[in-house]
Amino acid sequence: MNRMSGINPHSQTDVWVKWDWLWTTIFYASVAVSTFFMLVDDGREGTVWLPLALTAVLLLWHGVGLQLAFRGRDRGARPYLQFLVIVGDIGLWFVLVNLSPAYYFVLAGLFSQIFRHLPIPYAIAATLLLITSIIYQQSSDMGQPISLSNPIVWIYLFAGASSILLGAWMSAIIAQSMQRRQLIEQLERTQAELAAAKRHEGMLEERQRLAREIHDTLAQGFTSIVMHLEAAEQAMPDQPETVQKHLEQARTTARISLDQARRVVQDLRPDLLDQQSLPEAIERTAVRWQEETSIPTNTTITGSPNPLHPDVEVTLLRAAQESLNNIRKHARATAVQITLSYMGDMVILDVQDNGVGINGATPSSLSSGYGLQAMRERTAQLGGAVEIESVPGEGTTVVVSIPIGVLNQ
Repeated sequence: MNRMSGINPHSQTDVWVKWDWLWTTIFYASVAVSTFFMLVDDGREGTVWLPLALTAVLLLWHGVGLQLAFRGRDRGARPYLQFLVIVGDIGLWFVLVNLSPAYYFVLAGLFSQIFRHLPIPYAIAATLLLITSIIYQQSSDMGQPISLSNPIVWIYLFAGASSILLGAWMSAIIAQSMQRRQLIEQLERTQAELAAAKRHEGMLEERQRLAREIHDTLAQGFTSIVMHLEAAEQAMPDQPETVQKHLEQARTTARISLDQARRVVQDLRPDLLDQQSLPEAIERTAVRWQEETSIPTNTTITGSPNPLHPDVEVTLLRAAQESLNNIRKHARATAVQITLSYMGDMVILDVQDNGVGINGATPSSLSSGYGLQAMRERTAQLGGAVEIESVPGEGTTVVVSIPIGVLNQ
């Protein structure tokens, strides 16, 4: 049988690998039995020391030779070295069988070693060499010439051809099985790599989600707190009522932000959407923002407000909060209009201000630049889009449109 190297012996469960040790055992057992019959043969001529010594040489040559030939290499890497070892086995057997016919029994193990250790082309060559040696030895022992009329020639040629066909057939089966195994192992590795990539992608998505949640909750809350504290500091000490008002607003915002932080950790929906609809949550956000900024804010709902997928509602609410936060930091507006439109298979949020526009806006030290990016990412994940329309000196309009038909099915 062919040795299939390059396989993890701990994971290989094929029958020919499980019983691979048997072929080596058969070879050494055949040598041992032949040696025993040689020792008990009363018709033996000559001393026993020479066949015993050659038997020891055969065992050492076979065992050590194959160890060196296979060391650190695959079976097919150096077939000529394995072939050299097998040819040496055949030569030593030929000498031994001339000393004692008992060594014909070695053939039981020698044929298996040929097909176990050699690729098919080398195995065929070794088999032909062994069959030729057997025919020559048999003909010599019987005193018959080597010719096609000699039955011994045909008997051993048939035995050799049968061995070659059987060995080639079994080697082809094993090769096909190993190819299937390699394909399965490659598929398993690919599946493992895909699973790892999926986990990595999931981790990145979760990080982005947390980044958006933190920006849309804690960052906006901290920004509001800082602005109220700065306003309170500017009103001190001449305007105690104004100071008290800003401190109260900062305290309220801090409490809301703390509650939102807990909800981010628990991975829940925004608290504004827990007990009320999206239109009510946006209106409440606008009212609170107007109280904090003293900028008149009007909210309009058009169409039939139907419950939307939670992801859609969260995205629209966050977009409204982010747009209002940007207006407070950059727009210098005096009025804001929020419009939430339900249009069958589409929902659209418009947040419009009458400020200085994008080109005229002054960058704020409290701006991270992440808000618009997070808004676009949230919307894109739902198949929507974010558009910004701005005219210098006439304000800015943020339009968020999201298809709702697929998610709500």
